[in-house]
Amino acid sequence: MDTNIVFFHEFLTWALVCFGISFTITYSKVFTGLRKKATQLHPMLGYFSGCPMCMGFWVGLFLSYFWISATGSFILDGFFGLAASWILYCISWRLALHDPAV
Repeated sequence: MDTNIVFFHEFLTWALVCFGISFTITYSKVFTGLRKKATQLHPMLGYFSGCPMCMGFWVGLFLSYFWISATGSFILDGFFGLAASWILYCISWRLALHDPAV
């Protein structure tokens, strides 16, 4: 198998996992209590826990440290997580706007 395809597959998997975790923390009902508690501790902490870009950065760092590094650099993984989460969030939001059920 071509190594570029394997690398792209791992890269895409990493980005989707980062987006999934970020989206779940920022928008799911499961984490509503955690987001409210964060807002009670400090308003900016509550803001960051509801921001897909901010959460994407921290999830990117977390994945880089505990799972696998997508770019080979801890900080770049954070920024890649931020970008991947934001881009995939925008795409999902755009697709949801065309759904008559939303």
